[in-house]
Amino acid sequence: MPNPHVLITGGSRGIGLSIAHLFALNSYRCTLLSRSEAPLKAAVASLNAQHPLPSTPHAYIAGDISSHTFWSTSGIGTHLPAKEKESKLDMLINCAGITQQSLFVATEADAMQKIVDTNLTSMMVGTRFLLRNRYFGAAGREGGDRSIVNVASLLGTHGGHGAVAYAASKAGVLGFTRALASELGRQKIRVNAVVPGYVETDMTGDLDHASLSQRIPLGRLGKPEEIASAALFLAQNEYAHNCVINLDGGLSAV
Repeated sequence: MPNPHVLITGGSRGIGLSIAHLFALNSYRCTLLSRSEAPLKAAVASLNAQHPLPSTPHAYIAGDISSHTFWSTSGIGTHLPAKEKESKLDMLINCAGITQQSLFVATEADAMQKIVDTNLTSMMVGTRFLLRNRYFGAAGREGGDRSIVNVASLLGTHGGHGAVAYAASKAGVLGFTRALASELGRQKIRVNAVVPGYVETDMTGDLDHASLSQRIPLGRLGKPEEIASAALFLAQNEYAHNCVINLDGGLSAV
C-alpha cells in the first residue's frame, strides 16, 4: 500500500515545515505548497534527506494560494492530476498564513483584503477545489482514513491588539472548520483545527518574547514541533472530527 499522502500549505517554514518533518517521520509522503520556490526546494531536500521514502519522494508546488486562478486545472491541477491514483490525497493541512502588526484605523483596505484572502478565502477556495475534483477520492484511497486540519490562532478566539484583520480571518478559519465538519462527516472526511498561541517562528520574530513569556502561565512560547504533534494526533485519531485543539501554554485561561 502506498504511503499516505499529505498536502501542506505554508509548508516551507515554521509550523508548516515542522508538521511536514513529523509526518514524514511517520511515513507520510509530503507535498509542500508555498509561494516562493527557493525555500520550498530547501524544505523538500531536507525531508528527502532525513525521511526518505522507498518509492515516491517528497515534493513541492510553488504558487500563490490567494490567487483564485491558482486553484484550477491550469494551476495546481497540473501538479496533482486528479485521475492519477498516486496523486490522491489522504490529508490536507491548511497552514499558510500571513500576520499583521498595525492598528485597525491605520490598516489600508488592500492590506486587510490580502490578509483575509491569504488566511481564509484561499483555504476555502483551495479545499473546495480539492473536494470538487475528488483529490480525496470518492471513498478514500484503498479504504484509508482522510482528513483536513486547519491551523487557526488564539487571536481568532481572544482577539489581539494591532491584529484586527488577522484575528477576524482566524476566527473565520474556526467557523469554516465547524461548518465543513458538519458537511463532510457522512463522506468520512474528518475536519479539525489546531489553535496555536504564540509560537517561536518567523512570524513572531519581531515580538517581545520576554514580555510575552511573562503573560503565558507556562512561562514560554510554544515550539513549532509541539503544534505539529497536535496535527499528527488529529491525523491518526479516527474519531477526531470537529475537534479544536488549543495550544497556547495556558494564555487563554488568564
